[in-house]
Amino acid sequence: MEENNSEKEIEKEQESSQDSKVKKSDLKSAANKAIKKKVQPWWVWPVKILVITLFLSLTFSVLSELLMSNVGIAVSLIVIVFLLVLGIVSDMIGVATTACQLEPFAAMRSRKVRGAKVAMTLVKHAEKVSSICNDVIGDICGILSGAAGAAITAKFIVDGMGNSIQILIAGAVSATIAGLTIFGKAIFKKYALDNCTKIVLGVGKCLSIFSRREKK
Repeated sequence: MEENNSEKEIEKEQESSQDSKVKKSDLKSAANKAIKKKVQPWWVWPVKILVITLFLSLTFSVLSELLMSNVGIAVSLIVIVFLLVLGIVSDMIGVATTACQLEPFAAMRSRKVRGAKVAMTLVKHAEKVSSICNDVIGDICGILSGAAGAAITAKFIVDGMGNSIQILIAGAVSATIAGLTIFGKAIFKKYALDNCTKIVLGVGKCLSIFSRREKK
Protein backbone atom coordinates (compact mmCIF):
# COMPACT_ATOMS: atom_id res chain seq x y z
CA MET A 1 0.00 0.00 0.00
CA GLU A 2 2.76 2.43 0.92
CA GLU A 3 4.56 1.70 -2.33
CA ASN A 4 1.37 2.36 -4.32
CA ASN A 5 0.79 5.64 -2.51
CA SER A 6 4.35 6.76 -3.12
CA GLU A 7 4.08 5.86 -6.82
CA LYS A 8 0.85 7.86 -7.10
CA GLU A 9 2.46 10.85 -5.42
CA ILE A 10 5.42 10.67 -7.80
CA GLU A 11 3.06 10.50 -10.77
CA LYS A 12 1.13 13.52 -9.48
CA GLU A 13 4.33 15.51 -9.02
CA GLN A 14 5.45 14.63 -12.54
CA GLU A 15 2.07 15.64 -13.98
CA SER A 16 2.09 18.92 -12.06
CA SER A 17 5.63 19.70 -13.21
CA GLN A 18 4.66 18.97 -16.81
CA ASP A 19 1.58 21.18 -16.48
CA SER A 20 3.66 24.02 -15.08
CA LYS A 21 6.14 23.68 -17.93
CA VAL A 22 3.31 23.75 -20.45
CA LYS A 23 1.82 26.83 -18.80
CA LYS A 24 5.16 28.61 -18.79
CA SER A 25 5.72 27.79 -22.46
CA ASP A 26 2.21 29.01 -23.28
CA LEU A 27 2.82 32.24 -21.39
CA LYS A 28 6.12 32.79 -23.19
CA SER A 29 4.59 32.16 -26.59
CA ALA A 30 1.69 34.52 -25.78
CA ALA A 31 4.11 37.21 -24.61
CA ASN A 32 6.22 36.82 -27.75
CA LYS A 33 3.13 37.11 -29.94
CA ALA A 34 2.02 40.24 -28.08
CA ILE A 35 5.46 41.80 -28.49
CA LYS A 36 5.49 41.00 -32.20
CA LYS A 37 2.09 42.60 -32.61
CA LYS A 38 2.97 45.74 -30.68
CA VAL A 39 6.42 46.37 -32.15
CA GLN A 40 6.29 48.23 -35.46
CA PRO A 41 9.10 49.11 -37.83
CA TRP A 42 10.88 52.31 -36.83
CA TRP A 43 9.89 54.10 -40.04
CA VAL A 44 6.10 53.72 -39.60
CA TRP A 45 5.62 56.70 -37.27
CA PRO A 46 7.84 59.13 -39.24
CA VAL A 47 5.91 58.28 -42.42
CA LYS A 48 2.57 58.78 -40.63
CA ILE A 49 3.62 62.12 -39.18
CA LEU A 50 4.94 63.18 -42.60
CA VAL A 51 1.59 62.50 -44.27
CA ILE A 52 -0.36 64.18 -41.47
CA THR A 53 1.87 67.26 -41.52
CA LEU A 54 1.73 67.61 -45.30
CA PHE A 55 -2.05 67.32 -45.33
CA LEU A 56 -2.69 69.70 -42.43
CA SER A 57 -0.09 72.24 -43.56
CA LEU A 58 -1.48 72.34 -47.08
CA THR A 59 -5.06 72.59 -45.85
CA PHE A 60 -4.42 75.36 -43.34
CA SER A 61 -2.12 77.21 -45.73
CA VAL A 62 -4.82 77.42 -48.39
CA LEU A 63 -7.51 78.32 -45.86
CA SER A 64 -5.37 81.00 -44.28
CA GLU A 65 -4.63 82.61 -47.62
CA LEU A 66 -8.33 82.63 -48.51
CA LEU A 67 -9.66 83.85 -45.18
CA MET A 68 -6.97 86.12 -43.75
CA SER A 69 -6.62 88.29 -46.85
CA ASN A 70 -10.00 89.95 -46.29
CA VAL A 71 -9.99 90.53 -42.53
CA GLY A 72 -9.18 93.68 -40.62
CA ILE A 73 -6.22 94.50 -38.40
CA ALA A 74 -8.12 93.78 -35.17
CA VAL A 75 -9.12 90.27 -36.26
CA SER A 76 -5.60 89.59 -37.52
CA LEU A 77 -4.11 90.65 -34.17
CA ILE A 78 -6.54 88.41 -32.26
CA VAL A 79 -5.67 85.48 -34.51
CA ILE A 80 -1.93 86.09 -34.05
CA VAL A 81 -2.23 86.26 -30.25
CA PHE A 82 -4.29 83.05 -30.20
CA LEU A 83 -1.78 81.25 -32.43
CA LEU A 84 1.15 82.47 -30.33
CA VAL A 85 -0.47 81.15 -27.16
CA LEU A 86 -1.41 77.85 -28.83
CA GLY A 87 2.10 77.31 -30.20
CA ILE A 88 3.76 78.14 -26.87
CA VAL A 89 1.40 75.94 -24.84
CA SER A 90 1.73 72.99 -27.22
CA ASP A 91 5.52 73.31 -27.13
CA MET A 92 5.39 73.36 -23.33
CA ILE A 93 3.28 70.18 -23.29
CA GLY A 94 5.67 68.42 -25.66
CA VAL A 95 8.70 69.33 -23.55
CA ALA A 96 6.97 68.35 -20.29
CA THR A 97 5.93 64.97 -21.70
CA THR A 98 9.47 64.06 -22.74
CA ALA A 99 10.84 65.15 -19.35
CA CYS A 100 8.37 63.12 -17.26
CA GLN A 101 8.85 59.74 -15.58
CA LEU A 102 6.19 57.04 -15.25
CA GLU A 103 6.62 56.37 -11.52
CA PRO A 104 4.68 59.38 -10.16
CA PHE A 105 1.70 58.64 -12.40
CA ALA A 106 1.77 54.94 -11.48
CA ALA A 107 1.48 55.94 -7.82
CA MET A 108 -1.34 58.37 -8.65
CA ARG A 109 -3.14 55.70 -10.65
CA SER A 110 -3.01 53.32 -7.67
CA ARG A 111 -4.70 56.08 -5.65
CA LYS A 112 -7.24 56.52 -8.48
CA VAL A 113 -6.25 60.10 -9.21
CA ARG A 114 -8.21 61.39 -12.18
CA GLY A 115 -6.13 61.79 -15.31
CA ALA A 116 -3.23 59.63 -14.11
CA LYS A 117 -4.00 56.80 -16.52
CA VAL A 118 -4.14 59.13 -19.52
CA ALA A 119 -0.96 60.85 -18.32
CA MET A 120 0.82 57.48 -18.23
CA THR A 121 -0.24 56.87 -21.83
CA LEU A 122 1.14 60.25 -22.85
CA VAL A 123 4.49 59.59 -21.18
CA LYS A 124 4.72 56.09 -22.73
CA HIS A 125 4.25 57.69 -26.16
CA ALA A 126 6.35 60.77 -25.38
CA GLU A 127 8.09 60.70 -28.78
CA LYS A 128 4.79 60.83 -30.67
CA VAL A 129 3.30 63.45 -28.35
CA SER A 130 6.40 65.60 -28.79
CA SER A 131 6.24 65.29 -32.58
CA ILE A 132 2.59 66.35 -32.63
CA CYS A 133 2.88 69.18 -30.10
CA ASN A 134 6.26 70.60 -31.05
CA ASP A 135 6.36 69.97 -34.78
CA VAL A 136 2.87 69.55 -36.27
CA ILE A 137 1.01 72.12 -34.18
CA GLY A 138 4.04 74.43 -34.24
CA ASP A 139 4.22 74.36 -38.04
CA ILE A 140 0.50 74.98 -38.43
CA CYS A 141 0.62 77.90 -36.01
CA GLY A 142 3.59 79.28 -37.93
CA ILE A 143 1.72 79.09 -41.24
CA LEU A 144 -1.40 80.75 -39.87
CA SER A 145 0.44 83.44 -37.96
CA GLY A 146 2.45 84.20 -41.09
CA ALA A 147 -0.77 84.65 -43.06
CA ALA A 148 -2.19 86.89 -40.32
CA GLY A 149 1.02 88.90 -40.33
CA ALA A 150 0.79 89.31 -44.09
CA ALA A 151 -2.78 90.60 -43.68
CA ILE A 152 -1.56 93.20 -41.18
CA THR A 153 1.29 94.17 -43.49
CA ALA A 154 -1.13 94.68 -46.37
CA LYS A 155 -3.19 97.09 -44.26
CA PHE A 156 -0.16 99.24 -43.44
CA ILE A 157 1.08 99.45 -46.99
CA VAL A 158 -0.27 102.48 -48.84
CA ASP A 159 -0.27 103.06 -52.58
CA GLY A 160 2.80 104.94 -53.70
CA MET A 161 4.91 103.66 -50.79
CA GLY A 162 8.45 102.70 -51.77
CA ASN A 163 9.53 99.09 -52.05
CA SER A 164 12.15 99.52 -49.35
CA ILE A 165 9.54 100.76 -46.86
CA GLN A 166 7.20 97.89 -47.75
CA ILE A 167 10.02 95.42 -47.16
CA LEU A 168 10.82 97.02 -43.81
CA ILE A 169 7.17 96.83 -42.69
CA ALA A 170 6.85 93.20 -43.73
CA GLY A 171 10.15 92.35 -42.05
CA ALA A 172 9.18 94.14 -38.85
CA VAL A 173 5.86 92.28 -38.62
CA SER A 174 7.47 88.88 -39.31
CA ALA A 175 10.33 89.57 -36.88
CA THR A 176 7.91 90.60 -34.14
CA ILE A 177 5.83 87.43 -34.51
CA ALA A 178 8.93 85.20 -34.60
CA GLY A 179 10.54 87.00 -31.66
CA LEU A 180 7.45 86.73 -29.46
CA THR A 181 7.08 83.04 -30.33
CA ILE A 182 10.68 82.19 -29.48
CA PHE A 183 10.57 84.35 -26.34
CA GLY A 184 7.43 82.62 -25.06
CA LYS A 185 8.76 79.13 -25.83
CA ALA A 186 12.06 79.89 -24.09
CA ILE A 187 10.26 80.99 -20.93
CA PHE A 188 7.81 78.11 -20.80
CA LYS A 189 10.43 75.46 -21.66
CA LYS A 190 12.04 76.16 -18.28
CA TYR A 191 8.64 76.04 -16.60
CA ALA A 192 7.84 72.76 -18.37
CA LEU A 193 11.05 71.12 -17.17
CA ASP A 194 10.50 72.20 -13.58
CA ASN A 195 6.78 71.31 -13.48
CA CYS A 196 6.54 68.45 -15.99
CA THR A 197 4.51 66.14 -13.74
CA LYS A 198 1.98 68.85 -12.91
CA ILE A 199 1.59 69.85 -16.57
CA VAL A 200 1.17 66.31 -17.91
CA LEU A 201 -1.31 65.44 -15.16
CA GLY A 202 -3.31 68.57 -16.05
CA VAL A 203 -3.37 67.51 -19.70
CA GLY A 204 -4.37 64.01 -18.62
CA LYS A 205 -7.28 65.39 -16.61
CA CYS A 206 -8.47 67.41 -19.60
CA LEU A 207 -8.19 64.45 -21.97
CA SER A 208 -9.81 62.09 -19.45
CA ILE A 209 -13.11 63.83 -20.16
CA PHE A 210 -13.06 62.17 -23.58
CA SER A 211 -11.62 58.85 -22.38
CA ARG A 212 -14.10 56.03 -21.81
CA ARG A 213 -11.62 53.95 -19.85
CA GLU A 214 -10.95 56.80 -17.47
CA LYS A 215 -14.66 57.26 -16.87
CA LYS A 216 -15.02 53.60 -15.97
